[in-house]
Amino acid sequence: MKRFIIMVCAVLLLAGGTWYASLYFGLYIDLNPDTPVTVLFRTQGTEIQRQAGAGAWESMRIRGVDVSSNLPGDPPMDFAPEEEDYLRWFEQIGAMGANTIRTYTLMDDDFYSAFYTYNMTHDDPLYLLQGLQVSDAANYGAEDVYDSDFFGLLLKNGRAVVDVIHGNRIVSPGDTSGTGFYRWDVSEWVVGYLVGSEWDSGNIAYTNNSTTYPSSYAGTYFTTGPDASRFEAAIAQVMDQITGYETAKYKTQRLIGFVNDANNDPFEYSYLYSTRFFKYNQIDAENILPTQELQSGYYAAYRLSYINPEFVQYLSDQQKAELSGILDTLDTSDIYHGYLNLLGQYHTMPVIAAGYGFSTSRAALYEGQDPLTEQQQGESLIRVWQDATKAGWAGVFISTWQDVWNRRTWNTGYATLDSVMPVWQDAQSDGQGYGLMEFYLGEQTRSCYVDGDASEWTQADIVLENEQGSLSMQYDEKYLYFFVQADAFDPGQDILYIPIDTLSSLGSTYCENYGVSFDRACDFVICIDGRDNSRVLVQERYEILWAMHAYELGRADAYDEIRSASSPVFRTINLMVQRQDPVPIGEWYPAVTYETGKLWYGNANPAAADFDSLADFMFTEKGVEIRIPWQMLNFGDPAERKIHDDYYENFGVEYIQIDEMYVGFSTAAAAGTRIRTAPFSLEGWGTDVTYHERLKKSYYMLQNLWTAA
Repeated sequence: MKRFIIMVCAVLLLAGGTWYASLYFGLYIDLNPDTPVTVLFRTQGTEIQRQAGAGAWESMRIRGVDVSSNLPGDPPMDFAPEEEDYLRWFEQIGAMGANTIRTYTLMDDDFYSAFYTYNMTHDDPLYLLQGLQVSDAANYGAEDVYDSDFFGLLLKNGRAVVDVIHGNRIVSPGDTSGTGFYRWDVSEWVVGYLVGSEWDSGNIAYTNNSTTYPSSYAGTYFTTGPDASRFEAAIAQVMDQITGYETAKYKTQRLIGFVNDANNDPFEYSYLYSTRFFKYNQIDAENILPTQELQSGYYAAYRLSYINPEFVQYLSDQQKAELSGILDTLDTSDIYHGYLNLLGQYHTMPVIAAGYGFSTSRAALYEGQDPLTEQQQGESLIRVWQDATKAGWAGVFISTWQDVWNRRTWNTGYATLDSVMPVWQDAQSDGQGYGLMEFYLGEQTRSCYVDGDASEWTQADIVLENEQGSLSMQYDEKYLYFFVQADAFDPGQDILYIPIDTLSSLGSTYCENYGVSFDRACDFVICIDGRDNSRVLVQERYEILWAMHAYELGRADAYDEIRSASSPVFRTINLMVQRQDPVPIGEWYPAVTYETGKLWYGNANPAAADFDSLADFMFTEKGVEIRIPWQMLNFGDPAERKIHDDYYENFGVEYIQIDEMYVGFSTAAAAGTRIRTAPFSLEGWGTDVTYHERLKKSYYMLQNLWTAA
């Protein structure tokens, strides 16, 4: 009996250990090595196909959108959305006419539970392209791609996602993935895998120039061609091992590919052009070759961003000769000036856009382009879809489904605090406005819209009254709102001035630009001068762009001749959209800027027929409504009431907390009197937030297109 009990315990321990190793580490024993491999999705030439039953296949053109776990008030790696959130989003995505979603990384178990529930209850399922990524620390900090936190993590996460989509894994907390008990087999709706979300150019270059690692790879499912680089050999090995793991364990295969972009595309450019756009590498999916053992397929994927309109002329002479057959017939009419057509003709495999988008923020993205309204965002998204289809691409993924509040961009990141809890949206940062859906805090509708309707303003909102009228204020997570009501104000004839004082140690009581005076030293002046000539000015000492980038703007040292703390000169507020040329070519070219302080007239109410999502101000019957983004007034974190301190006392951006700001107004600039100001209390809103969602106009434009397809 004792021996029997010991044997039973041993069996139970062995079974428990096997179960634990299987679910936590993916351990398996292939007991049926000769079982035929099945595929539900495959590539044929430049086409993606899905199984249509009874051995039949049908073409599948991907209409996709990227979905992440970003929500207001929660760190992105907390995977805060719950199953009901994902289900709501999937319903909206399906109703839009999309057929596929993409995730950058392994999501939490609520995501896959919702994905399973949605597809089990809908005749037209959503498909999934499952992404794999490494941490930012590894991508931008590793010595090369063979670093364990890079290469090793890709392999570890690759095996994990294979088990996850088959409903056979428990995942503990990690740096780049969600967690949970994954028990829903969603594999029949998973089109394939996408390795990477973006690659650091320096990491690639370091790997390719190393002599430590091989420049070739020969695996069961992928090998490399004679021109492969060391980076391409590493990616071939990752894809081979992921495919091998799924083939052996589950007797099935899916499509697989890796991310590329314009900075690392397969083409060779002239030296000066490559230096100007930091193009250090070439990555070519054609250098990685699938073997006969790969029954599913392999595809090329590109993240799409700004392309120089004249990029073809900057190809090297040798590259032009090699592509002469394509370039002779290149259609340059697409939104990327022929780039989509070039890639479509160059590749022998399906090509997909693995993330493209257009922001609805107030930021211009590059020289010659103005910020985009939601209408223009929709038009641009549709144009890329149409151009990619015309160029023979296998599909697109729009990036992203929702606005992402924690994204910081190079030209505004130094002006805001990097908050772990994203509880406000910087309308000045293009990275935070790419979604088809926006979030906002508070009630079901915003408390204030710039739409010319004064009924939303109450007596409690009044900050200041004088002989001309009254000034009222409100704020939310994105804007400060102003409403000036003045019976005698004629928008066609009068000019309205609103001085603002935030930082008590700086500012001027006189603005020589407009010849107006104030009863206290002010840092900003809002000038409403008709529909086309209204703007915000900043006192020159408090101009952040000059303090941070004086050399790139004018070859000057901002700290050589420090501007006076009480200077009466006010400057336009500009945003850098292109850095100074790193390589002088004949003469010095300064950085390119855009006057972001110029105000846009229109109706900002989404319910209005003439809705303009970029509108900054609108005249009412007896006044004007205005909204100003927080960061334009040098707020680094409005939720905590933190603004920039004096740059020249701190040698850069430091923060100071305030409890109030002073504001005033006048429409009688010629009277020679000082504009009286009054305090406006700021309470902030902390990190405990309630949010709501709104689908942008671009969503409905895509819906009209894709549901008719």
